Amino acid sequence: MGFRIRARLRRRTALLVAFAACATGVVACAGDDDRPTVTVLGTWTGAEATAFERVVAPFEQRTGIDVVYEGTRDVDAVLAARVDDGTPPDLAALSSPGNLIRFAQAGRLVALDDLPGLAASDRDYAADWVTLGRVGGKRVAVVVKAALKSLIWYDPRTLSERSLRPPATWSEMTSVAQALARDGIRPWCVGLASSSASGWPGTDWIEDIVLSRYGPAVYDRWVDGELEWTSEQIRGAWRTWGDLLAVGADGGTGTGTGTGSGGPMRALLTPYDRAGADLVAAEPGCGLEHQASFAAGWYAAAPGGPVPGVDYDFVPFPAFSPPVASGAGPGAPAREVAGDVMAMFDDTPAARELIAYLAGTEAQTLWVREGALSANRGVPPTAYPSQPVAQRLGKALADAEAIRFDASDRMPGPMRGAFHRAVLAFVANPADLDAILQDLEQARLAAYA
Repeated sequence: MGFRIRARLRRRTALLVAFAACATGVVACAGDDDRPTVTVLGTWTGAEATAFERVVAPFEQRTGIDVVYEGTRDVDAVLAARVDDGTPPDLAALSSPGNLIRFAQAGRLVALDDLPGLAASDRDYAADWVTLGRVGGKRVAVVVKAALKSLIWYDPRTLSERSLRPPATWSEMTSVAQALARDGIRPWCVGLASSSASGWPGTDWIEDIVLSRYGPAVYDRWVDGELEWTSEQIRGAWRTWGDLLAVGADGGTGTGTGTGSGGPMRALLTPYDRAGADLVAAEPGCGLEHQASFAAGWYAAAPGGPVPGVDYDFVPFPAFSPPVASGAGPGAPAREVAGDVMAMFDDTPAARELIAYLAGTEAQTLWVREGALSANRGVPPTAYPSQPVAQRLGKALADAEAIRFDASDRMPGPMRGAFHRAVLAFVANPADLDAILQDLEQARLAAYA
């Protein structure tokens, strides 16, 4: 089953201790064990599990419902085993909704369309956020934590010292990368190592390019397994990424990752959360990084205490053409997002109350105070740290009207794994693209059968 951390909330621990004392006759006991209980399985461990404890504490105090949480990094396997043996948790939070789709199609999830409280909280979200929880026309999940992925990070001083502006279009981003390479700075901070999920940062690149260059309709067909990996659009996305990352490698004329000394091997061996350390170093080792909103925490924790807005900042993923219009509506850019979605496996009153609470403004505000972002527009700006980067990230996520969930996380597990491996193979040898896409196409035929 792999490494697993069991994180029970403090109140539940206290109840168990009290129960043990009752059983041994040490103390006289009344009926505290009759409290309603809701069990939750999720990916949050360590600090994230502690944050969840603080988020649900007001709910427990107000409702008298005891929340029992189990956190594991191997949540997909644990959940599948629990469902198969008939002992699923009441609620489960997953970062890969593709697995929830399988459970929904098998009839294992509780429909949430008529759940009291959700209709009210839905009004605080852009419509696309609600759509993310639908499978086959039914609402089966809610997004309880979110991240914005369509971002390019940079050090303002690195660019300003070279009279460069943060890129707003793809051609501008290419020009900035070329200028950095000419000045001896690796254009891109690239880290693909991530234990059994190595390669996922590269999938984000391909996904953002497909979404920005070819649009949401093509993106949706690809995610749903209806578009071949060998199609012109998907092949074009891989080639576009390869061309950009080749800037600065072998003088910009050969294949590579634009990572300078070490080339592809550096990218393959660098942990995903360490790649940006060179971005905020006193002597910059790289100039740009494509990474999600949670990268802000890594930069802030780097040696020397980098200052947000001074030592690191972000721009939205550049468009391939000037935006048609600002704001919502036709022409508004679609943004890639990620996060944790929660579904109900056992329909109980306690589970209904908790899932509605977690989607609401109160819980979302507490998540933000724990360092997360929220797409809930009811969360006050004052909930974010009083520094510009965090506030702008929160506003960018909440204001995004057209969003799409991380493609690989919505794909079936075998397809997602093949995508990860394909990124590693492509970075190691871009010339193998045709064979890599053929392998991915075979994986699609099997995974969506």
